[in-house]
Amino acid sequence: MARYLDEDQAAADGFRIVHEPERSRYAIYRSGEPENRPVGEAHYTLLGDDGIDFDHTFVRPELRKTGLSGLLAHRALTGEAPRGRRVHASCWFIEGYIARHPELLEADGD
Repeated sequence: MARYLDEDQAAADGFRIVHEPERSRYAIYRSGEPENRPVGEAHYTLLGDDGIDFDHTFVRPELRKTGLSGLLAHRALTGEAPRGRRVHASCWFIEGYIARHPELLEADGD
């Protein structure tokens, strides 16, 4: 299995990350899979008007250690959903990603 360092590499192999605000998640889809079955997701809960909690992240076991989880976390933390909000992470994976990349939150002034 490939190791993905950026979304362009993942896209070349048929993966795409999309924001689905109606489902409160960022999802990874793979070409050839049913549209309603993402291969990964980072779910969040809005905390009023000024907070967001990333409470669950999942990537199918066969796709772990490919870098897709990190790409998903990066997109979730830099996408439109957390913009202007205090970010909380009750999900251990997102919490760890923030610890390794605190600049992602500092860039938004949080």
